[in-house]
Amino acid sequence: MKKPLFMFLIMAMVVSVSSGICFAGAGDGLQNYVEEQAAKPVVLDQEYPQWGFRVHSWLTGTGSETLAHTQVIEMSTGMVIKEFNRKCNYTDPVYDYNSN
Repeated sequence: MKKPLFMFLIMAMVVSVSSGICFAGAGDGLQNYVEEQAAKPVVLDQEYPQWGFRVHSWLTGTGSETLAHTQVIEMSTGMVIKEFNRKCNYTDPVYDYNSN
């Protein structure tokens, strides 16, 4: 009973280690993250019917180039009353690839 269980555990460890090594080298994680964020924009829509307007906000860019955009829109006509475009002042993270 001990030998089959021991062999199963050893094989599970070997499979885990080999698959971890394969997936670790499957591309640049930071680049994949940036592409994923660019593909899914952050958008927020809110309505204020008691005041007669709605707000549409979204982000563009990544890292230190991130901009926040907001439009105040009149609900009855759909006309943009005011638009704000602000730099978010994010800083790009510094990654230390040499530390273990």
